[in-house]
Amino acid sequence: MSPQALVQTFSQQPSEKQQLKLLQQAKSLQSHLSSCPHDPFMAPTTHTGYSKRAIFSATSRLLTCLVNEDIVNAYYVEYNHAMEISYIVFVPCGSETLELFGRSIVSQVRHRPILSGTPINASISACQVRMLDPEDLGLGQWIWRSESISFEQVADPSHIMLEVAKWNRYDGSKVQAICDELTSSVSNQLYAYEHRKLDPAILTSTAIEWEQSIVEGHATHPMHRARYSLPPLKPIVPETEMFHINLEFVAVPRSELRIEGFLEELLNPLYSAADFTSTTPSNEGNSNDNITTVSSTSTSTPNSQYILDFVDRSNEAVLPVHPLHMPAVLEMFKFARKLPFSVPAEAQASLRTVCPQAFVSLGYDIKLPLGIKVSSALRTISPWSTFVGPQITKVIPEILRGAPVQDALLIAGEPASAVSTNQNFDIAKYLSCIIRNDPEHICRPRGERVILAAALTGYSDDGTSMVVRQWGLDNADRRRRFLQSYTDRLFDAFLPPIMNHGFAFESHPQNSLLRIDAETGEIKGFIVRDFGGVKVHLETFTHSTGATIDMLPDSCTNAAIMYEVYDLAYHTLVQCQLHRLVRALDLHYCGSGWKIVRESFERHVPESHPLRSTWYQETFDLKCFVTMKLDGLYRDYIYKKVPNVMFYCGESEGIVFPPELSF
Repeated sequence: MSPQALVQTFSQQPSEKQQLKLLQQAKSLQSHLSSCPHDPFMAPTTHTGYSKRAIFSATSRLLTCLVNEDIVNAYYVEYNHAMEISYIVFVPCGSETLELFGRSIVSQVRHRPILSGTPINASISACQVRMLDPEDLGLGQWIWRSESISFEQVADPSHIMLEVAKWNRYDGSKVQAICDELTSSVSNQLYAYEHRKLDPAILTSTAIEWEQSIVEGHATHPMHRARYSLPPLKPIVPETEMFHINLEFVAVPRSELRIEGFLEELLNPLYSAADFTSTTPSNEGNSNDNITTVSSTSTSTPNSQYILDFVDRSNEAVLPVHPLHMPAVLEMFKFARKLPFSVPAEAQASLRTVCPQAFVSLGYDIKLPLGIKVSSALRTISPWSTFVGPQITKVIPEILRGAPVQDALLIAGEPASAVSTNQNFDIAKYLSCIIRNDPEHICRPRGERVILAAALTGYSDDGTSMVVRQWGLDNADRRRRFLQSYTDRLFDAFLPPIMNHGFAFESHPQNSLLRIDAETGEIKGFIVRDFGGVKVHLETFTHSTGATIDMLPDSCTNAAIMYEVYDLAYHTLVQCQLHRLVRALDLHYCGSGWKIVRESFERHVPESHPLRSTWYQETFDLKCFVTMKLDGLYRDYIYKKVPNVMFYCGESEGIVFPPELSF
């Protein structure tokens, strides 16, 4: 329901009898909720406690998406503005005022969300929620569904999704797919809570320790901890080892691969380090007369066999494969032969990018396809990504040209890649790999440590954020100074390529790594990785640098207009990165964090630059995770307009957009 329609509905005041009924229902609901246990951020001590917290983790994210994507309407309810327990009622879109306490889903809140509209009447202050965040919800570890004030405990977020599907008459198969991923997210989140590692430390922990320290993942995606496999891969259970793995290998005819850069030369150290793991190479039903084999009676020991002796070197190439992904490769590419070798590796936060032990001293990582859904996206690697990575790597100096602060941004290049030549990209993406420069290896000689930005905004069991704990930010002044330093360095790093060359990195917290002084912890800048989601306005880039970037047809990297570049930057830097940091520093609900962000942005971007007016729109696009799932999309995005969080001024004021900025 639009704000205009909401005002029209609320202007038709209920009768005195109806008002009394509404008031009685609101009081009944308030009384019921007041008896619920509260604060999901208290440290659980039992399996049941962790289970409740895992359910809340996914459910709060799901409700956030349902509201922000206009799938349901939500109303924030206070009784005379002084209720001991405030709550949000979620109802079908188009519901009448008198239906608010009928078929609905109800949640307690920790903080007032961003509101719009006018209250129902003087007795019940119920305003429509314009924008919701998972951290707004809480004070009860349970979400309740109300059917004519007959309360039923919701024990799983999929129950809510099924209820909403009835309201909106959604396709059953697509809804069930979402429910399966929600269930996976809850079970994996529970396991992560109960098996969390010791917190890393800023001056002593390695980059991979920070990568593997993340407990909750994406802050607003309801399938944030899903590990959902698709056939022919086996189901992923929470106990499945995802971080400490042994890479496997396949031999592939060169004619079946498109190779960019010196891939095999870079992979040679991996070939040399590979351990022989079987007495007989597994051909999985395939054969090749030119292959050297080992007899079944061989008593070889690790490293006594060399992997390239098992292939026809003139006609075949050897590719690493994630062990969980191997069944998909062998099923979909009958020409691929599994080789009896493996090599240990550590997985990064994304799971599909790994750091082989043999590459640690050489400074390379490997990004591999993984045919499971993580945060609802299938983690394969498309030909668009394998092609464009090495092309962008060639122009890194041009991307950094003209930056006013030298070395504010470093870039982890992608010098080589390989992908299947299958013309169907939905098949080709299952057989691919990308070689990437390792951020820690780049920064160590500079006397710097690197910390994954996403790890800073996670919370310990006691509710303290990692950034506050690690930097000792025990008062508001220290937190504000840290935010100012972080925001200034972030904009120093990522805004110049946008403003000068029309080039935006997909700089969300999983692609951005904070660089700090190894001795003092002082913020030095950022290093960015992963070129699969960048946006480039080629006309601007070529005009400003004299260079160009080759892309395959239909590449998402190619921005048709500059707005696409600015939009990606706002989504990744503001909505994904700064929003979470401002909250982690406890500077959101007071509003002071966003004042710091605005002041830094205005120092970096002149008033005349179009980036200023674009980022200072009253509303901005928000990616619709659930709607995209319902529409079966993964490359094409669906957006809804939400208030521009940069103009958030505090819990009582909400979004205050200056009139002088109206365009």
